[in-house]
Amino acid sequence: MDIDVIGRIGNVRLAYRNCLSPLFEAIVNSMHAIDEAAGTKGQIDVFVERDKTQRSLTTDGEESVAAYPVSGFKVQDNGAGFNERNYVSFVTSDTTLKVARGGKGVGRLLWLKAFDHAEVDSVYGDNSCFRHRRFAFFLSKDGIENLTDGESGATLPSTTVRLVGMKAPYQHYCPKAAGTIARRIIEHFLEAFALKSCPTITLHDTEEKTVLNLNRLFTSEMRLDSQSQTFQIKNQSFRLNHVRLVAGRDAEHTLTFCAHGRAVRSECLTKTVPNLDTQLVDANSSKQFVYAGYISGKFLDERVIPDRTQFDISEDAPQLNLPGELSWQELVDAASSKAKAYLSPYTDPLAQAKRERIRQYVQNEAPQYRHLLKHKSELIDQIPTSLSNDKLDLELHRIDQIHDAELRTRYHKIMAEGEAKASSVGEQRKVYEQFLEDWNEAGMSKLARHVAHRKATLAFLERRLGLQTDGRYALEESIHEVIFPLRATSDDVRPDNMNLWILDEQLAYHYYLASDKPLNQMQEAVQVESADRPDIVIFNRPFAFVEGGATFGSVVIIEFKRPARDDFGEKEGKDPIRQVDDYVELIKSGKAKDRRGRPITVPPHTPFYAYIVCDITPTLRKQAEYAQLTPTPDSCGYFGYHRIGVYIEVVSYQKLVDDAKRRNAVLFDKLGLVSHDKSADEPA
Repeated sequence: MDIDVIGRIGNVRLAYRNCLSPLFEAIVNSMHAIDEAAGTKGQIDVFVERDKTQRSLTTDGEESVAAYPVSGFKVQDNGAGFNERNYVSFVTSDTTLKVARGGKGVGRLLWLKAFDHAEVDSVYGDNSCFRHRRFAFFLSKDGIENLTDGESGATLPSTTVRLVGMKAPYQHYCPKAAGTIARRIIEHFLEAFALKSCPTITLHDTEEKTVLNLNRLFTSEMRLDSQSQTFQIKNQSFRLNHVRLVAGRDAEHTLTFCAHGRAVRSECLTKTVPNLDTQLVDANSSKQFVYAGYISGKFLDERVIPDRTQFDISEDAPQLNLPGELSWQELVDAASSKAKAYLSPYTDPLAQAKRERIRQYVQNEAPQYRHLLKHKSELIDQIPTSLSNDKLDLELHRIDQIHDAELRTRYHKIMAEGEAKASSVGEQRKVYEQFLEDWNEAGMSKLARHVAHRKATLAFLERRLGLQTDGRYALEESIHEVIFPLRATSDDVRPDNMNLWILDEQLAYHYYLASDKPLNQMQEAVQVESADRPDIVIFNRPFAFVEGGATFGSVVIIEFKRPARDDFGEKEGKDPIRQVDDYVELIKSGKAKDRRGRPITVPPHTPFYAYIVCDITPTLRKQAEYAQLTPTPDSCGYFGYHRIGVYIEVVSYQKLVDDAKRRNAVLFDKLGLVSHDKSADEPA
């Protein structure tokens, strides 16, 4: 050859996953040879050769012929063959002989990238007779070895190319099953199959005893139908072939950009066309299908790089607005738009069902996103169709964050521009009014999110109060966790993660809170030498009334008891009212300091409030009456001063939930938060 073969092939790149590209190049050469032999009914036979010394077990533990790894391929055709012109082109680096048909003169170099060598055996016509040329193609200094050329008694041209000794890294990635190889060939030359310009291609696997007619396989099993259209971008013409294919196991909707009738680069269509995250269904055959769009045109033919793995096209818009110059994104967007229109009869019902499902979800469970249905419909349309409610909520939250950021950008822009861009007072007022309308809707969504959280929290609390799956009632700790996390303080937990409102709205406005912490660890508020652990202690500081902040306005103690518990008595630890009294005395006895270590006081007259949350069982009633507490009118609790400065409320779990529901009922009703039975994790 007229090149340094070893050096030239060293510069060729071929990813392991593209292990079948050398086979595709051999098939392309056969197609070109058939085109050259005008009038010949083209026939290409591909034979799979296997390494019988390496046999592995299939997943079910049995041996299979297809478990033999592929060692090579043999490609036979009835094209023009390696005549003098074609042979000279073969031994010339980067030949331009086939440039009009997309040939870059580098395809056969891939043979030696993935295989040990190639063998060529060709009968070709020479004037009125036939000749027989044979040679081997090796990764050596000259490349061509064992060349012979002489007269032949054959009456028809034919060529056989053997790719011998697939190298281990490529062999590892090469599919073993003949059916898979057949489909890969069809996928690579899909445009030729779709346009019926492909010769008859037959795949043979003697070990599998398999013979597959790829044209028939494409028509009968892979293609539902096809349709072609042309479109223009900046005076550049393109043809788009829409093909609907029976869905394979790993098939996805794609756009494939072709050069000279061959696939070069594919884009996943689900990124640009909504509602394509699942396989579509053909109404006539009820078969699932995927869409494959094939784009071709002179612009693509001129810009494919030599190894046909990419196009020399800028990804983004060109810096200079040159006539006829396109960016890759412009191509993808235009082709995606055509594909979207073609697929609309199949995707529109999915889109409608998805929008209705999202509307129902927003109305019943997430009203905080209601404004997005109006203002961000284009982003909602891009949400996948088969998400669970949890993942749907994440998507809506993401869109809400985008909308919120855009509103803030608009706000700063309006503030910065002022009246500079307004041509009239009316126009300026219109801009402000539209912004304020959108801003207010976003603000209402945040309120709706807060109310929806309350609704869900109460529903969760009710489930915990009932009998659990083990037939027992939940421990008080599990109820406590709903109100406030265990072993945490108000410094550890964000305000929106506290559910103190379930008991009393005022509890949210506290100075310091400790949950299930020993008294001697509450040094942020008081210093008490005791390891007793009240469930929740809240220290309220009267910021509005005490200038120096030297005292606490009040202290709140909350104690939870296990649902349905009925063993309350005078024994130590059994009387919840006595427990509360003891906590009060311990806190009053401590030397309190503020966060900077300065002394503060909890004087005897500091009011203490105590909530005891439990079920009103017979033994609890006895303890409450003994403490001279007054029953509530609904008989679901008790209240009263037990000792000077200590006000106690005993609240049943049912009353806790019912009262919280009543306080929030008007908000639930206004937002349309109706009861529902579906699990939050179940897709609608």
